[in-house]
Amino acid sequence: MIEIVLFAGEFSECGCTNVESIKPLMPALEQGIDVLRGVKKSDILDLFQQYSEDLIKDEAAATIEGVAFIANWLRKSNFNQLVEKNFHTIEYLEAFVGDKKRLKAQPRGIVCHWIAGNVPTLGLFSLFQSMFVGNGNILRVPQKNHDIMRALLNVFSRTIISSGLSGADLLKSVGVIYFDKADARANEELSELADARIVWGGEEAVKAITGLPRRSHCEDLVFGPKYSFVVMDADAAGRSSGDFTRAIRFLASDVILFDQAACTSPHVLFVEKGGRSVQEIGEVLAEEFRKLAKRFPKVGVDQYIMTRIINARAEHALDPSSSVICPKENDWTILIDDKLQLEEPIESRTIFLKEVDSLQDIIPLITRKVQTIGCSVDEKEKLIAFADAATLHGVARCVEFGQMHLYDNPWDGMLVMSRLVSWVTLYYGD
Repeated sequence: MIEIVLFAGEFSECGCTNVESIKPLMPALEQGIDVLRGVKKSDILDLFQQYSEDLIKDEAAATIEGVAFIANWLRKSNFNQLVEKNFHTIEYLEAFVGDKKRLKAQPRGIVCHWIAGNVPTLGLFSLFQSMFVGNGNILRVPQKNHDIMRALLNVFSRTIISSGLSGADLLKSVGVIYFDKADARANEELSELADARIVWGGEEAVKAITGLPRRSHCEDLVFGPKYSFVVMDADAAGRSSGDFTRAIRFLASDVILFDQAACTSPHVLFVEKGGRSVQEIGEVLAEEFRKLAKRFPKVGVDQYIMTRIINARAEHALDPSSSVICPKENDWTILIDDKLQLEEPIESRTIFLKEVDSLQDIIPLITRKVQTIGCSVDEKEKLIAFADAATLHGVARCVEFGQMHLYDNPWDGMLVMSRLVSWVTLYYGD
């Protein structure tokens, strides 16, 4: 059974519509795709800009975790930069460009998205990029995120610009659905409709979805399980009190947001010797956690994770070479030790703090599973050398503290929009 949240511009309310198959609904979606492809790209950019403003103003939407990031990402100035990275010029999306040999980027058709449940706003990043280049989109969204998706897309449906274009017009080309992950028939139907598949999720989900029957021309974009951590060199660790505290404040926000359930969440902080001691750094980080925990208290802590936190606290407290900084409550945890390794994520605001002789000592630990490294490194050449070695080992992003969750392009090594078009050619003489 397939549950419809939104299809071809029509929202189902709390009592969602259930259907046996998506295929009978596709003609309405195809009509919506025709509407989408008749819209100027400049108008879509203006609509995204207005939506970014409307999101922040909407009382319900503004409280959703991660909305500030997506609103910033959708700003016209930022989205224009994404388009330029992917296509050099927006003209390729609108016309054949060139002299005798002309190129155009045509939409692939129907893009089907399998969205993970760890970050509620995740699906919007792939949806709006695919929508911009002219594809129809069907998103399989986890049930627990339906209310959030409805709230976000309801704001988009009400967004309108001076030309008269509204989000409701573009949503006619979109479907948001749900079915049980074990429903083989529904998974296969969605896969066989796709001209491109976008998969966000863990290793098991990725293997299950990419193994489904698909069209021979179907393009796959897979955003699988990833790991992230942070580094601080001796100079950054020895900064003046104000500058150092500011950097740690940004790090604390990266840890707190999404309760470390995102692939961009840091789980280990490696600090180079020569600046502040790890104990002093831990105390400053603890103070920032205390402040943030008051503003953003934990909600619905997973019992399994809580047990792991308790066990990790006990192990570090009993080990003479380790220590732990934490409140009596389960608000946050800092685990200090000297083991040069990437720790298994515990999540729920739990971070390991380790001291290293040199940032280069970390490089052998890196695999292609590491996605983002938050870097606080003062010397430019030193940062470039570290980033070059880290990315050679497979890291996709090296960013400043406070920017770990900023969705950027490329993502996981891919220029996403350029993968969601077909490059076509037209030859003719003078």
